[in-house]
Amino acid sequence: MKKIVVTTPTGNIGSRVVQLLIQAGARPTLLVRDPGRLSETVRSACEIRQGDLSDQDFVIEATRGADALFWLIPTNYSAADPVADVLRLGTVAAAAVQSNQITRTVFLSSSGAEQRGNHLLGTLGLVEDLLNATGQNVVHLRPGYLFTNLFTVVEELRAGVLTTTTSLDHRAGWNDPRDIGEIAAARLLSDSWSGQQVQPIGGPADLSYREVAALVGEAIERPIQAVQISEDEHRQNLLGAGLPVPVAEALVELSRTIANIKPEELGRSYASTTPTSLGAWCYAHLRPLFK
Repeated sequence: MKKIVVTTPTGNIGSRVVQLLIQAGARPTLLVRDPGRLSETVRSACEIRQGDLSDQDFVIEATRGADALFWLIPTNYSAADPVADVLRLGTVAAAAVQSNQITRTVFLSSSGAEQRGNHLLGTLGLVEDLLNATGQNVVHLRPGYLFTNLFTVVEELRAGVLTTTTSLDHRAGWNDPRDIGEIAAARLLSDSWSGQQVQPIGGPADLSYREVAALVGEAIERPIQAVQISEDEHRQNLLGAGLPVPVAEALVELSRTIANIKPEELGRSYASTTPTSLGAWCYAHLRPLFK
């Protein structure tokens, strides 16, 4: 049986990866900080390794003998330097792949990683380079916005607005995390691909913020207005929510990076298009919050 190692198994994407691997008959190895967050059903069907992804010795030992690795870098909103934190965890992943000669790695990157630099999305691009340099087979999944990001703005939606620093007509792909998990699981189970690849994931359609607001409003049965705000307003909102200054600055820069993404340059294909529509997801997951 292949040894498939999965990080962030309790997250929206990682948990879907785990479920599909179990359903396919695999017994994945899960790297998890707190095994108590896993259900007993999952724990009984997997090998559990408790530890911190920033601990290189732990990760190298836990991935020894692995045939495939799913690596997702969790967002750390308490990090003193969230950008450096991403690069540090990427360095750990590359060290494990290199040390253990892991044949295939599925890395959750992001749309915008092509804008390499010292910012959250650009650093994901640098991690892609580190993984490519191992010489092993790697696919970098690059989704756009996640539907679940809308959970962070529920209070905004209650006030009837959806704010962004980007142009209201700027279009981007929006994705259900479950769909991303399905692509990741398929890649982990397959031995038919090789090389270093980039796979954009753009949801079923590229949407403007005006269209997103309309779809959300229809699902929750209240009018939602898309509103463009300045970077400074965005910064003050983040700080007002209690985020540390470095994190707030990193998220402001993230918004700036997103504004420079051009979906038409990323291309849309059968492979990059996922099935779940934003409207259907909002009806199932956001609508109950407004009842």
